[in-house]
Amino acid sequence: MTFIRFVFSFLYVRNWHSGQMELSRSRVALFCGGIFLLLLALTIISILQVPVTYVAP
Repeated sequence: MTFIRFVFSFLYVRNWHSGQMELSRSRVALFCGGIFLLLLALTIISILQVPVTYVAP
């Protein structure tokens, strides 16, 4: 078992016919969606924390 497969074991599901572990497309899609939302939230947070400088005309 490789290290990547050990770390991301929650992405695998047992095949009904062969008994082998294989990647679940729905779990991978949910995981990628969660990573995307996390990165989007961190980007929005970092943009909103930039100080606003106002110069009177």
